[in-house]
Order: sequence, then C-alpha cells, then structure tokens
Amino acid sequence: MIRQRTLLLGAASAFALGGSILCAGVAAAQTSAATSSQTEAQDDTLDEVVVTGFRGAYASALATKRNSDQITDSISSDGLGRFPDLNVGEAIQRLPGVQINREADSRNATISLRGLPGSFARTTLNGSGFADPILSTSTNMGSTPLGAFNSDIFSGITIIKSPDASNVAGGLSGIIDLRIAPALSRRDGGFVKAAYEYNDLGSQGSPSYTVAYNTHLSEDFAVFGTLAFKEENFRRDSITVNSWANRLGSIQVGNQAAPGANPIYDALIAANPGGVYYPSQMRQFVRQNRGDVFTGAGGFEWQATDQVRFGLTSFYTKRQLDEGTNHLLYIENGAGQNTNTALNATSAVTHFTSLGTPYVAADGRAYINTFTSENAQTFDSIRSEPVTQRVWAVNPTVTFENDDWQATLEGTISRAEARSDQIELDIVQNAYRNLGPAGLNGITSSVFTGGNDLSRFRILLNTPNATHIPVSGYTIPVAANSVTQVSAVMPGQLATVAGDRFGVTGTNGRALTELDAVQFDLTRTLNGPILTSLTGGLRFESASFASTGSRNSAMGINLAGLTQSISEVNPYAGDFFGGEAGGYTSNWRNVNVRQVLAAITPVNTALRTAANPNGLTNQFLLDPSTGVFLTTYGLVNNYWDPNYWNNNFTNSNDTFSAYGMAKFDTEVFGFRAQGNVGLRYEKLDTSIVALDCQGCSSVRATAAGAVNHFVTERTYGSDNDYWLPSAMAKIDLTDDLVLRAAYYRTYVRPQPRDNVPITSVLTPDPAVVNSPYTITIGATNLSPYTSDAYDLALEWYNRPGGVFAVSLYQKDVEGYIGPIVDPTRLCPSNGLINGVDFGLGPLTISGTNCLTAAGVQVQASGSTNQDPITVRGAELAVQQNLDFLPGWLSHFGGAANFTYIDIEGTTGAGVPITLPSVSRKNVNLIGYYETDDFGIRLTWNWRGDYDLAAGNSFVGDARTVKSRSQLDASASYNVNDRITISADAFNLTDATRSEYQSDPMLPRRIDYDGRTYQLTLRATF
Repeated sequence: MIRQRTLLLGAASAFALGGSILCAGVAAAQTSAATSSQTEAQDDTLDEVVVTGFRGAYASALATKRNSDQITDSISSDGLGRFPDLNVGEAIQRLPGVQINREADSRNATISLRGLPGSFARTTLNGSGFADPILSTSTNMGSTPLGAFNSDIFSGITIIKSPDASNVAGGLSGIIDLRIAPALSRRDGGFVKAAYEYNDLGSQGSPSYTVAYNTHLSEDFAVFGTLAFKEENFRRDSITVNSWANRLGSIQVGNQAAPGANPIYDALIAANPGGVYYPSQMRQFVRQNRGDVFTGAGGFEWQATDQVRFGLTSFYTKRQLDEGTNHLLYIENGAGQNTNTALNATSAVTHFTSLGTPYVAADGRAYINTFTSENAQTFDSIRSEPVTQRVWAVNPTVTFENDDWQATLEGTISRAEARSDQIELDIVQNAYRNLGPAGLNGITSSVFTGGNDLSRFRILLNTPNATHIPVSGYTIPVAANSVTQVSAVMPGQLATVAGDRFGVTGTNGRALTELDAVQFDLTRTLNGPILTSLTGGLRFESASFASTGSRNSAMGINLAGLTQSISEVNPYAGDFFGGEAGGYTSNWRNVNVRQVLAAITPVNTALRTAANPNGLTNQFLLDPSTGVFLTTYGLVNNYWDPNYWNNNFTNSNDTFSAYGMAKFDTEVFGFRAQGNVGLRYEKLDTSIVALDCQGCSSVRATAAGAVNHFVTERTYGSDNDYWLPSAMAKIDLTDDLVLRAAYYRTYVRPQPRDNVPITSVLTPDPAVVNSPYTITIGATNLSPYTSDAYDLALEWYNRPGGVFAVSLYQKDVEGYIGPIVDPTRLCPSNGLINGVDFGLGPLTISGTNCLTAAGVQVQASGSTNQDPITVRGAELAVQQNLDFLPGWLSHFGGAANFTYIDIEGTTGAGVPITLPSVSRKNVNLIGYYETDDFGIRLTWNWRGDYDLAAGNSFVGDARTVKSRSQLDASASYNVNDRITISADAFNLTDATRSEYQSDPMLPRRIDYDGRTYQLTLRATF
C-alpha cells in the first residue's frame, strides 16, 4: 500500500527559531477517511527526524505536500512549542488561498478559502466532522470560529483543497482538518508554557498557560493530555457613518421654521435628481472583550494484538467573553434613526446651520461630508454583550489490520453551544427637548467625515445636559411600546411628542448543536500492476441545530433607580482610538450595566390599570394562563420582534453516506502516476420546526386591549441525495517536477440560520418619524448548493527545502445561497415582493429608498438560491532556504505566495455577483534568519479590497472593505536544549480596517485594534 505521511513537527521545531526537537510520529492528514489515516499513521512510524527551526518546519510542509495524492497545504506542531500567531486563523492565513476575516469584534478568526466565503468550507477533527459552535451567519458567514480553540492542543492543521471520495462531504472550497496526533505516535515527554500578551490599545494584558504530557505506560499502551488556559483582554475602537440619508427637494440652511431661499443648493438638487446625501447618523464606540479560553485534549491507544488496536481522542474548548461590553455614542441629525428631517425645509427641529461643498460621486449623486447643525439627537448606548463558544468531541476507534485488510470503526459524539446575550441601555437626548429660548435641546455639532479616511473625522459636540438624564427621572407614556420605551415629556413640550428616554432592549441568541456519527471503513491492499488498494465505507451522521432568541424590552421595569446618579463619564473617552483619531468628542456618558439591571428588575408583570399605570398591556402575555415570557435578563420579551420568532426553531439533518475508492500507482508514457478514483453517495433528510406568531407580524402593542395573537409551530421538511464522483492524479515528470490534476463534486447544506423560517412584517410605528415597513422574507425551501471543481498544479522541487509551485482551479457552483439584491424583487412596481402580496400596493424606487404610494419607506430582505457562478483562481508559491550560500548568508530563508481570484455570475438581475468576504488578490511574504541559538522571522500579509454581505438594497448596507496590509515579527532564543524564550509582535504597521459605500469618499466604518506583543517561556521535559 502506498503510504501517505505527514510529519508531526513541534511548533518549537516548526516555529521556534532555533533549537532542535526530536519528533517521531506521522499522520495521514491529507488523504482518505480519518480513521484509516490514523491507522496508517501508527503502522508506519518513521525513523527519528531531527528538525530545526523554521527551516525544518517548511521542509516538513513540503514533504507533506509532495507525498499527497491531493492538493494540500499545512502547518504543523507536536505540542512541544507554538504557532507564533494570535490564534489558529491567523496562523493558516499564511497559506496560499486562505484569507482571514476581521469583521468580528472578538477575534473569531473565521476565514475565506479559495475565493469562497467561510460557509463553503468544512472544518473537521482528524478527518471527522464535529459540532460547530456557530450562532449566526451575519458576521462570520457561518464558518467555524477558529479563535475559539487554543492552538496548543493541535498537532497540525491541513488545508485539503481537493477532497476525494473518502473525505466527509461539505468542503466545497476545501476542508480545514485540525489534527490531534494519536497517543502511540507521540514521543514520551511533555512541556510547560507561560506567556503574556500585551495590547497597547488600552494598555491591557492577558496571561496564558499550557501543560502537556505524553507517555507510554507500556510498549503497547500510551496516553496523552494537554491543558491550555488563556485570559482574554483586548478591545477594538471604531468610528462609523451608520447611515447616509437622502433628501429629495430643496435644501435650506438656518432656522428651518422660517426658511430662506438657498439657490446654490437648489441648483445642486436640480442637477442631481437622485437627491443629496448626508451622514444622518455617526457613531464612535469601543468594544471591550474580557474573558478566558480553556481548551484541553486527551486520549489513549492500546495495541491489543498485532492486528487489533483500540483508541480514543477527545477535546474540549470553552471560550467565554463574559465581560464583553460595547460603549457607543450616536449623533443623529434628525428626530429619529430613519428620518430625513435635517434637510427638511419645514422642520422646526434638527437643522443645518452651514453646509460644506458637496462631493459628486461617479454615479452622479451628491454627498455632503461636512456641516454644522443644531438640535441633533444623541444616544449614549451601553451594551453588555457576553459571548460563549463551547464545543467538545469524543472519537473512539477500533482498527483491525493485517497484510491484506484494514478495517476501522469510528464513532463521533460531539456537542457545541454558541451564545450571545445582549442587554442594551440607551440614554437618549431627544432633539425635541425644551432647554433654551428657541424651545429646542440646545445641542450644536460640527461634523466632518474625514473624506476617504474616517480616522480624520471630526465631531465637535456641545450638549447643555451632560448626563442626558432628566433631573426628575423618567416616566412611562400611556402608549408605551418597544420604541418609545421609557420617556419623559419635558415642560412646555407637546404631550404627543416623545422626550428624552432611557431605552432597554437587546437581542439574545443561543444555538445548541449536536452531532453523532458512526463510520466504517474497509481497505483491501492489492499488489497489482495498476491498483494498490480498494477502499469503501459507510457513514451515518445525525446533526441537529436548536436556535433560540429573545428581545429585551423596557416593559414593566422598575423606574425608581433611573436618576442622574447612574450616569458617569465614559472610561474610554480619554484614549479613544489610541490617539490616532483626534476629532472624536469626549462628551460621552456611561452607566454600570449590572447596577442598572439590579435597579430595574424584577419587572412589574401585572396588567396595566388605572392603579398600576406602569404595568403591561395584554399584548405582552404569551399566554394569559401562564403569564409573561421573560428573557435571560429577567426582562419582558418583545416577542413581536423578528429576533424572537425567526430565531426560535430547530433544524435537524440525518445523512447517510457510502463511498468506494480505488488507488493506483502505475506508469503512463514512462512517467510514474499515482492517485485515486472514487464515488460517494449522500442522502440528506432535513426537518425544520419553527414558531409562527399569528398576528405578531402586523401589529405593534401600544395600548391595553384583548390578546390579538397566538404562537404555533410549523414543520418543514426536504429530502436530497447526491452522487459525488472524484479523481486525483499525481504524475512525476522528473525527480523534481510534479504535475497534479484533480476533479471532485460536492455539496454544502445551508447554514441553519440561512433558513429564516417565517416571513415577518413590522408595520410603521406611529411613535417614530418616517418609520418604515420592515419585511423579512421567509426562506425554508432553500436547497443545498453544489459544485464541480477542477484543479491543475505544477510543482518544481528545485532543491531540498525549496519549491516553485503554481496551482490553477475552477469551481462551478450551483444554487449558492445569498441575499436578494435585485431591486425589482424587493421593490416591484406591482407590490408583489418576491412574489408575495403584503398589501402595500404599488411600490417605487427613489434613490436608495423603496416607497409606497403614500411615501412610506419599505425595507425588505431575504435569502435565495442564486444563479450559477464560476470561481477561478491561481495560486503562486515559492519557498527557499539559502543554506547553499557562504557564511552568514546561509542562515537566511523565506517563502512567498500570491493568490488571484476571478468570479463570474450574476445576482439574477444581470448585476455581476460579488461574494462576501473574498478578496481578488492576496499576498504573503515571509523571511527568516536563524542560527543554532536564535532567530527572527518577519511576515507581511496584504489583502485586497472585498465586499461584505448586503441584506437589503434600500438601506445602504452594501459595503466594501479597503485593502489592508499587516507586518508581524517573531524572535526566539534557546537558553539551552530545553528552555526557549520567544517574543512576538503583531500589526507593527498599526494598520486599521476600513469600509466604504460604493465610493471611498463615502466612508462607513474604521476599526482600530492597535499593536499586540507577546512574550513566551517554554520548557520541555
């Protein structure tokens, strides 16, 4: 049998710069079924291999790549060292075709692979699936959050770019295989590691500790274990233009209650019939992440006889950012988030006092990015946002093997939890407040967005009432709902107009995933002139995803503690953005979330009466016989919000698989050819059970009255089956030149939360100016998407430790699931949104707005299977060590790779499709210098611009992320044969992450993380 081997090299040997680690053991990470791979790994224990530093690590990666039938890239460790990166995702972004996504504020480290978003890849453990801690697709595109794992438990990570028939299905863009070496293949001994991470933004530090030990209790029985703990304490500062509002009609400057003519801007409007746009809401905010990560792995192996082996590998990880908080300051130039009144010639509220010169973009629209205004509305929003990601898996195996047969039975039991709770407290200073002789709130502001660079933005904000909280506290209006919440009508103000308010809201989400599987593989070794083995297998997998969600509200809260004493200066106002954005406003308030929550609960769950004016209306009773449904914070659930009924469902999938594969090793026209041909069959049964809230979608509870809704369950089901052929070939053109070709077909089932179960419609709220219809289009009939993939690669191993390689690929994808972006489907003239009549009548498109005949805005969103798309890519890679040079020059070495991606397809409306979180170009440059005692490595990564997912064509959320580069460095010194000290520095270039809307002069967001430093002490024993 042709054995395919992956050297498991220590991270001290893989990445620590200097020193030698003696590593014995192999794993077949890149081929066939995981159970078969583990068996081969133990059966073919290699002779001892001495590896030193980076040079040895890169040589190991080349050995893995060259010996595989498939197209792979990998990094490796045996647990005796480290990956010199912040997390697993940061480490594998160095490989060709891998791009890390930095959208999340908590270092989730999701990736895009080979031109496709993260949900197109499958993450496995030793070749077998496990339960993913995935909650939402909005940020991480449904891919595994690699930041949830401590990398010290892994022996290596292999990117399988061309899966064969024996690999589990689902890796349309490839498979990210996390490797934990089995016990018998490990060298006896262990290590301890202590590290300290320092983040210069906020001067915050976090320690981490790891201990591991491997031992052979006898010649035939071995055990291993690794425990890793890390505190997390880091933050991200951000500035956003959250919305660009559009004004159709004449613009006035000055007191708009008595407008004067402004011919300059009237002429501008006449020349720009699409309207003039301005930043109607800007934000500055700090996301603080505090918590810890605990990860462990362990297992045993017993060679019971010469032919029978038992084994078990397991891991557990829990990442809990239980002190995650978000501190935001909103500046709104209008009476509400969705209003255009700042440019309304008849407005007596927010108005401009001066306007800068507009910028006219390529689309002909005019944009104002600098102005002054009076009576803006401000929010101080504090959000407690704890995050939990937990997953464990146990893989028992039993293997029988002799000279002719190999049979493996493997089981998987895995559970995962992803949880994100949020309580949002909003201190809102309303534009309608009566504070001065003008009868308005007295807030003045001067705004400059920074043009194409938000780091240059400027907000000068003057607010007379620093606390934003009325002296007399708050009251609840009679017609209270989720928007007015807790409000105070100020003296002299019309009773029908909401005043300042204290908002209580926030979305809570939880997903529990269960995966149980059993797999049987059988291999017959052959000695034929062509075929070397025949392999077949059966697999049954049962997976379920249980999603729950709730929405906090202010209904029934205790008001006694809501006084000015709860307001304090924001703790981050003094060092926001690390001093790199000097134009922010420091007039920024804060509250203690735990203190406020303790003050406002327990809630008053009695019905509202004359004697109990702060009680609840009947609409808040889920069932009058059982009482009120409270959220995890003890607050009344806002159950007519889509975050409730759309996110309460179960999605179950039962998958039966069978495969057969033949491996060959022969000569073709005098060239040695190796590879495999196989066929996999998959039958998928899906069942979705969702809530259907009758009456919730068309009413907002505003007053006492009869119960006008009820909640029922609705069940959906679908069956799909797939035939998935594959073929791989590796041809040795010369001793140094290898040609590869591969074809495979696979499919990916939709991420559970892509299947929004119920269509929901929220009608305009009379308490909010310009409140829109908000429509979420249900999608329970989405089909899995499929792909035919073709690969061709040429690799020249010009010298030991060196390679020049080029890889070309094409993926023809059918049924890709993406947002509906066709304006004619979201805002059709006949009013049938995506074919459904919502009773709104004919609709028209005005600029970026969809309007009813009465001028009410409509915001519709949904997902659908898209038209076919084709993704083509090219990956160029070079790796060389320079040990052939004389003297000190021989200590140099390095690697470089470049990826180019081209995507063809349309959204269904003839508009070229763009896949979210995918850059067309990506570059990695790596250089190192190492001796026996010390070394240093520099790594530079550049990623081109890319688009984010746009869920609605009419709210301006289609965004592009600017290109970005980052320089990292690692250094290490070997104190002796057992002790190593290393230091790492990340983002030495102090790079930011920026987004814009259609034109760089329309900035939307900039994120600042600062630099991070890490000092590590490792000792082996």
